[in-house]
Amino acid sequence: MHPGGDSRLTEGHSQAVLTLQPAWSQIFIGETVTLSCEVEGGSDGWRFKQYRAGREEAGCSDQYRSRYGDSCTISKARHSHSGVYWCESASGQERSNAVNLTVSYGRVILQTPSQPVFEGDTLTMRCLIRDGYKATRVIFYKYNRELQSRAGKELSVDHVSKSDEGFYKCKAWWWWDSSPYSGDSAEVRVSVRELPKAVLTSSPQWGELYTGETVTLSCGVEGGFTGWEYLWYKSSQGGTVQIRGTTGARYTLSPVTQSHSGQYQCEAQRGDPPRSSQRSDPVTLTVSEGRPKPALTREPAGEIFEGDTVTLSCVVEGGSGGWRYLWYKDRQGAPVYQPDSSSGTGAGYTISAAALSHSGEYWCGAGRGRNTSYSQYSHPIWVNVTALFSRVTLTASPGATVKEGEALNLTCEAAVNKTPRPELHYTIVRDGEPVTNSTDSALYSIASTEKSHTGSYTCAVESQGVKKSSQELHIEVQSKNSLYISPLSPAEQRNSALQIRLLHSPRGEQSSPDLDRSLLNPDQNVTVTSCTLLSLSRNQKITPVLQTTVTSFIQSST
Repeated sequence: MHPGGDSRLTEGHSQAVLTLQPAWSQIFIGETVTLSCEVEGGSDGWRFKQYRAGREEAGCSDQYRSRYGDSCTISKARHSHSGVYWCESASGQERSNAVNLTVSYGRVILQTPSQPVFEGDTLTMRCLIRDGYKATRVIFYKYNRELQSRAGKELSVDHVSKSDEGFYKCKAWWWWDSSPYSGDSAEVRVSVRELPKAVLTSSPQWGELYTGETVTLSCGVEGGFTGWEYLWYKSSQGGTVQIRGTTGARYTLSPVTQSHSGQYQCEAQRGDPPRSSQRSDPVTLTVSEGRPKPALTREPAGEIFEGDTVTLSCVVEGGSGGWRYLWYKDRQGAPVYQPDSSSGTGAGYTISAAALSHSGEYWCGAGRGRNTSYSQYSHPIWVNVTALFSRVTLTASPGATVKEGEALNLTCEAAVNKTPRPELHYTIVRDGEPVTNSTDSALYSIASTEKSHTGSYTCAVESQGVKKSSQELHIEVQSKNSLYISPLSPAEQRNSALQIRLLHSPRGEQSSPDLDRSLLNPDQNVTVTSCTLLSLSRNQKITPVLQTTVTSFIQSST
C-alpha cells in the first residue's frame, strides 16, 4: 500500500498542523524545504516522523536535516528524503496531519499544493525545469489527455469540484547551450475534498457550570489544516446569533454568568471569496447560579462497631463532572488525611477498620478547575464507633491455687456488644507465651497440674481486627507436703491461737514434713510430726484431722 493510503498517517489532529515551506509537495534533489509543526499550547516534546520504504523512522535525524524549535529544515534534499511526514507527541497518542513530500531526480516536475484542495478552492499547478531553466512551452495533461498548451509554467483551475480530481502531469520544452530539450514530469494525483465539517469542543467538559467558573470553546477542522478563520454562533430562546469580534479557533468565557447559558456552534471559512465549512454540532452550556451543595451519605447507616468498614460517599448532584472531593472531621476548614485505615480519594472516604478514634462529625466539599472553584460544605454526618467488647475475663476452677496433680480449668469469657455475635478467636497466654490458640473453645484444661504450670495467665479475644485482653490471673501450683503458718489476727493473738496448715497431704498418709521456722515468731516454738489442718487455742481440745497429730506445741503467752 502507498503510505499515503495508511489512514493512521493521514488522519489529522485538530490541535497539531504540519506545513511545508515552500508549500509544494514536489521538489528537486538539492533543494531546501522546511517542515513546521504548529501545536496549540506549544510543541515541546513533539517530534517529526517519516514513513518510507514501509517503515517509520525519525523525520529530522541526518546531516541534511536540522531542527530548530518546532521546525525541521531539509537542505540539499536527497531522494531518500521522499516520504510521508507528520509530527506526533512524545507519547505517540496525538499526531498532526500527514504531508507527502517527493524529492525528484528528474529534469521536469509538476508541483501541486502540499495542503488538500477543497471544493470551491483555486487549484494552482506549476511545471518546473531543474536548474532554473525557463520553459518555452508547457503542456498540462490529465489522464494523458492534453488540457492546455501555453508558454507559462502555471495552470490554475478556479472553483474546483470533485470532477477535477485525477492524475496530472506536464511536458516542458526549453533551450540549453543553443539546443532544444524537452522532458515529462511524473504523474501526480490531485484530490479534491468536500468542505469539511467544523468540530467544536469545550474545555473543561463539565456539562453544568456555576457562576464564576471558566470555559473555553475550541473550533477545528477535520484534518487539522491551516488557513481557516472561524465564525461563532449562539442559540438561545431568542434565536441564533453570530458572536461578533472573534475569528480565532478559541472562544473563552471567564467568568461565566447565567447569561452564557445556551447552545454554541462554529464554522470555518477560507479563500476569497470565503467558503465556509459545514457548521459544527452544537455544544450546550448550562450555567447555574451560586455554588453547589454536595450530598453526603454513609454506609452502613446503622450502628458501627470497632473493626467494621465504613464508607462515606460525596456527590455533587446535577450531572456536572470534574470534581475533586475534600473531607473534613470534627471541624470545617482544614481537610483531613488520616495516615491509618482511612483513605479519602475520589468521591468516597473509606474507613476499612473502624476504631474508637474514628468517631466524630464528618463533612465533605468539592473543588474543580485550574483556578479552583469550591462547592459549599455538605450537611454533616455523625460517625459513632462502639467498642466491640465490653470486657474480657479469665477465671480458674477450682481456684487460682491448686495442688500438684489436681485438675485446672481456665475459662475465657468475652462480653460482645455486636449482634449477631461475630466469630471470636481466643488466645490464652502464660508469662507472655501462648498456651492455646483457638476459634472453637474458650477453655484451657489441665488434667494434672505440675509446678511448671505456675505463672501469670491472660486471655486475649480477637474479632474483625479488634483485640482485647483480660487482666492477669496468677496461678500457683504447690507441692503435696508443704506447711505454712498463717499470720495471727489480733483476736487470735489475744486467744493465743496458732493455725498450722498442710496444704496438700493425701488422706491417711503418715508423714513428717519439716516446718519452715522462718515463718514462725521467734517467741514461738512448734514441734510438728505430721498435720493437714489443726486449729489450736488456749482451752480447745487438740483434735486430729485426716489422721494427723501434733505431738507438742508451746504457746506464747498473751
